[in-house]
Amino acid sequence: MSRRINIADLKGRNSEITFSGISDKPTIKTVTKEGKPIRTLRVLKFPASKGFEGLMKRFGDAEKIADAILKEDPEIDLFLSGKFIERSSKLYLDKNLKPVYKIKKLEKVYKPDKSLIEERAVKETVSNVLLEAPIRMSGKLFPKKDLIQKFVLGKKYQLSHNNGLTFDFLYQIAKELEDSKSLMLIGAGTKGLEPLVFQDGGKAYRAFLEGRTNGDKYLLIIHLSNMELKGIL
Repeated sequence: MSRRINIADLKGRNSEITFSGISDKPTIKTVTKEGKPIRTLRVLKFPASKGFEGLMKRFGDAEKIADAILKEDPEIDLFLSGKFIERSSKLYLDKNLKPVYKIKKLEKVYKPDKSLIEERAVKETVSNVLLEAPIRMSGKLFPKKDLIQKFVLGKKYQLSHNNGLTFDFLYQIAKELEDSKSLMLIGAGTKGLEPLVFQDGGKAYRAFLEGRTNGDKYLLIIHLSNMELKGIL
């Protein structure tokens, strides 16, 4: 499904264009012996009382749980385990495995050596890709080799034109990036350095724009990262 983004080039010209996710379609199709397509189903493993935390409340320690599993099947609910699930929603439980209705989310920041730096409240994020102020190209270029050694690239979106004018707009950006043999950091703010948030409550990402051309065709991809590679000193 296509969505819209307001983006500006290095000359300050901006336009609202569409972007969509990219997913590789499998080249191999799996079927049953009868040739029918295989579909994925969600199955209930066990209710909370049969999970590890529930068994700890019942038996007291892990060794007693192991002994009980050898003798019987306390982790299996004969009436619920294996039941197909059609709909589900996230539910938070307290230490007594009871539902909680008011929670305070915290995020923990760690050093590369896994030592805790900070524990803080989770920031509420707001989408910033379709504001009146456009997403800007920062002018900071990253050669592909340097980029993949510094950042973990996860999601990616493809930019698409809406008409002839936006085709020329995006083609020129793609051509300039291709000639530079680099990806450019893009982002929110006046200098294009702030992270992008694509939906309210979503994660904030560093964004890098890659461009390619082939004759009168172009390809513009936004690569997203929320993890930087750092060595342990």
